[in-house]
Amino acid sequence: MADIQYLTNSKFYFEIDGITGLVIKSVNGPEIEMEVVGGDTAIGVTKDAKTQTQATIAGVKYNSTITLTYVAGNESDQKKLSDWYNDCHPDAYSGGASKAMENRKTGKLSIYNPDGKEAMRFDFTDLFPGNKQQVSNLGVDQSGNLAEDTLELYFTKVVRAV
Repeated sequence: MADIQYLTNSKFYFEIDGITGLVIKSVNGPEIEMEVVGGDTAIGVTKDAKTQTQATIAGVKYNSTITLTYVAGNESDQKKLSDWYNDCHPDAYSGGASKAMENRKTGKLSIYNPDGKEAMRFDFTDLFPGNKQQVSNLGVDQSGNLAEDTLELYFTKVVRAV
């Protein structure tokens, strides 16, 4: 039997070219769903009245989006991430060109064993920043809370490297 490894108490990290010091709270995505047809109805009966069924893959739903939730800020790598986002999106009021095509990046999601060794890694190609949102507005009465932002990242390719 193959060694089965449960990563229940694992740690993770997501990094983007040149942006490796973000404090990341969560990573969601991508999602892949196999659609199956025919598995719940009989296609016929065999000897001893045994019912036969057949399931066939009807399609695949694929979401090529990753959503990062990270500690907001305007210094170091948070600033780099914000600058990358701004370079890839033209100003809403004045419009104009963006540097989206030449600013595609690569990234990787590393998942670590409880002992700190990398258990698996997914490499992403052509990362592009999509929606950016401020998760919470903090006021004077909310001391002790962290300001968080979310950023959707689109990609064209993902490969499990480890």
